[in-house]
Amino acid sequence: MSFSRSLLRYGGFALSVTTARVVGTLLTAATFPFLVRRLGVDTYGLWSYVVAVCGFTGLVANPGLTTYAAQQVAARREAAFETISDVLVLRVLAGGVAAVAVLVVASLEARRDVRFLLEFYGVASVLTTGLSLDYLLSSLELFHVQSFISIAQQSLYAVGIFTMVRSPKDVIWVPVSILTSGFLTSLIGWTFLWRAGFRFKFSISPRRWGLILVPSLHYAGSSLMSNLYHRGGHIAVRWYLGEHALGLYAAAARLADVLRNFLSVTQTVLMPRMALRANSAGGLFRLTRIAASVLIWFGVPLAVGGIVTAPVVIPWLLGGQFQQAVHAFQWVALYVITAPAATLFAGTILYAMGRHKAYFLSTLAGAVTAVALNLILPPWFGIAGACVAFVLGELAVALCASLLCPPEVRAAARTPLLSVAVIASLLMGAVLWAALPKHLHPLALVALGCAVYAMTWAGIGRNLLKREVEGIA
Repeated sequence: MSFSRSLLRYGGFALSVTTARVVGTLLTAATFPFLVRRLGVDTYGLWSYVVAVCGFTGLVANPGLTTYAAQQVAARREAAFETISDVLVLRVLAGGVAAVAVLVVASLEARRDVRFLLEFYGVASVLTTGLSLDYLLSSLELFHVQSFISIAQQSLYAVGIFTMVRSPKDVIWVPVSILTSGFLTSLIGWTFLWRAGFRFKFSISPRRWGLILVPSLHYAGSSLMSNLYHRGGHIAVRWYLGEHALGLYAAAARLADVLRNFLSVTQTVLMPRMALRANSAGGLFRLTRIAASVLIWFGVPLAVGGIVTAPVVIPWLLGGQFQQAVHAFQWVALYVITAPAATLFAGTILYAMGRHKAYFLSTLAGAVTAVALNLILPPWFGIAGACVAFVLGELAVALCASLLCPPEVRAAARTPLLSVAVIASLLMGAVLWAALPKHLHPLALVALGCAVYAMTWAGIGRNLLKREVEGIA
């Protein structure tokens, strides 16, 4: 396939995924503030705690099985379909164990409402997520179908939230909306694959289970480590600082994660191609350079802009009751850089190359860093300490994974766009800081920041950007 046709094809994939991500983010931008305003600080914090706990028990239901299957299908395509039936059987067996684990954890909870949410959401999510096929759609490069399903699921979820949640007493409708939308869109996805001619050979071979479980358990360990540095802060904040502080921390971390989703589009699109080009140094170099350049060009201004405009944007977006979350978000804003960097080196490159041991070691580094800091920092520095642990956990993953990547990957990631991106972002931040006393509307502030950043690049970085594009081509 010629470079121009390849660029057009993957440009279409990127546009499709970007459209779905933008629509999903816009829906989240509407449902997230609505939800936190209706639930309030304390109830939203408790719901975030339930999600964090179920994230750990969910690993029992899916101990890396879909992660392994996605990598195999991405690298071998139809030749790997024979493993899908064994993966499904193993997920059913693991799901039964996970359901028991959820009930045991819930029985230890003192609060009755939290115990009920754990039992209901934990067990039901084990059943519904078993039908999910998002991992297959991305590995088969069916990004248009994946985008449609993503938009449909987000839309159904938003309808449930907007129509059913009115007060903290309606928190039960949050898991109901999540589970219902996930179940319906999974059925749509399986129907499409069947009608499109994808046929999975349903042949169970227990002798293959060992071959599946060895790398899968490495990925399961990686997922466990990921949950530790992603969700460990929720547990630490509740233990040390209480439920009100948990609500503030959860809101700030969730908002940073929403912004980070914009930057993960490139990695989502490039992973299957990286899996196919894993043994091609030239192809891997070019794909890594594209991903690193996108991360730098968008991530740095997003972090700087978020830090500067937080005093205006947070109360406007989440409501006055979350005014105290402003400083928390400023501490956690760098997550929009460290998290995509971790995803690039560990979740995209190492994963696409099938280096499951290196992938596990990278996530282990992040987990050890985050857990240690979550045990030390929150008692001394409060919510800010948990935010720092959240950011540095991702940074540890990125640094460790980059060291475990091939030398050509590290060379490709050293994009020359960094210096100009930092200068343009700092200039943008200075202009936004000067504009804060003028009490501009938050959207006007965002537009001003984008304009300053774009004009700076047009003035001092246009030739550099042009050379970079030509070099990648």
